[in-house]
Amino acid sequence: MNRFLTVVGNKVVNGLGEEIILRGVNLGGWLIQESWMCPVSGEDRKWANLDTLNVLEKRFTKEEVQEIFDIYQDHWITETDIKNIFEMGCNALRVPFWYRNFMKDEEGTWIHENLDENPGFKRLDWIIQMAEKYGMYVIFDLHGCPGGQSMDHCCGTLAQNRLFTSAVCQEAMKKLWVAIANRYKYTSTVAAYDIMNEPQNNTGYEGEYSYNPWKQESWNMTNQIYDSMIKAIRETGDNHIITVEGIWRVSNLPDPGEMGWTNMMYQTHLYDDDQGFKLWVEDMAATMSKYGVAGYIGEFQNLNGIQMCEENNISWSTWSYKGTNNDIGTFFCYFGNTPRVDVEKDSLDVIKLKWGEKIETKNFDEKSKVIEYIKSSALKNLNPCSRG
Repeated sequence: MNRFLTVVGNKVVNGLGEEIILRGVNLGGWLIQESWMCPVSGEDRKWANLDTLNVLEKRFTKEEVQEIFDIYQDHWITETDIKNIFEMGCNALRVPFWYRNFMKDEEGTWIHENLDENPGFKRLDWIIQMAEKYGMYVIFDLHGCPGGQSMDHCCGTLAQNRLFTSAVCQEAMKKLWVAIANRYKYTSTVAAYDIMNEPQNNTGYEGEYSYNPWKQESWNMTNQIYDSMIKAIRETGDNHIITVEGIWRVSNLPDPGEMGWTNMMYQTHLYDDDQGFKLWVEDMAATMSKYGVAGYIGEFQNLNGIQMCEENNISWSTWSYKGTNNDIGTFFCYFGNTPRVDVEKDSLDVIKLKWGEKIETKNFDEKSKVIEYIKSSALKNLNPCSRG
C-alpha cells in the first residue's frame, strides 16, 4: 500500500509520505475516438464517436460492432506503447474513456452484466496491469458522460449536453462511477478519478443546452454533478484522489471544505501560449495554497508548459500520445497518416484491416522533438520513489 496516493496539504504523497508529481501523457483516441485525431471518417466538430457507433450498429450485428472496436483498441495502444511512455520518464497515464465502453445506452444498461466480461472493465483492468508492470500510475478520465457533458464532439456526443438536466443520464453516470470505485478502491496503481472531462465546453455552439461556460450558472450546474459523483464514490469506501476540472479556469471550482470534499486534486486544461500558460499555472498554484488541494494540468500542448508546471509542483499530462489526420499544432509523440475507416461504406473486412496492425505505433512517425522534450523534463525531475 506504500504506492497508494493521497493529498496532504496541497501535495500528492505516497504511503511513505514522499511527494509525487504525476508526469505523463494522455492515451487519447484509444477508448473514445475523436475524428480529428483518429482514423475514422467524419468532419472535425461535426462528427462524434456516437455517430460512428450508431452507423455501425445499423450496418452490422452488435457482436460484429464489438469485434470492430476490440480490434481497434487492441492495436491503437499496445504494451509497446506503455513501455515507450515509461522510457520517456513518465510515471502516469491519463486514460480517457466514455460510458459506451461499458453501457449499451444512456439508461445505464451494462453491455455485459458480469463486469469481469464487460469490455470497458476489461480495458481498465488491462491498463492497470500494464501500469503495474512498468511501475506507473493511471488516472481514469470519464471523457464522455451519458447525454454528453458539453456540446463538443470530444465527449462522444455532438451538440447535446443533456447530462445536467437529465436525471436518467446522471443516474447512469453515478452507476458507472460506483462500479469503478467498488472494483478498484484498493488498487494503488490508480492515482485518481477524473470525474468528467471538460464540462460545458460549449463555445462556438448554439442550441438549447449550449450554456455559457463563463457564467456562474454553468459552474453551479457542473459543481452539482461533481458533488453528486464524489459523494457516491466516497459512500463505497473508496479513498482515492478525486480530480475535478474547472471550466477552463480553476477558479470556477468551489471551496472543497465547504462542499465536504476530501483528498482532492483540482485540474484545468491549458491550450495557451507561454504568457497565458504562465498566468493560469500561477492561478492554479494560488488555488492549491488557498484550498489545500493538489494541482494538475490534465491536457496541454505547449512544450514550455512542462517546466512551468514543475516550477509550481503541479502534476501534468500532455495531449496526446499519438494521432492521425491532422498534425497542425498538436502535441503528438507519434503521428501517422493511416487510411480512415468510412463507417458508412467500408465492408466489415475492410474496417478490420484498416483498424488492425496498420494503426499500431510502429507504423507511425516519431515526433523526436516532442519525445525528447518530455523525456528531458520528466527524467530530470522524476522521483525514483514515484515508481514501483
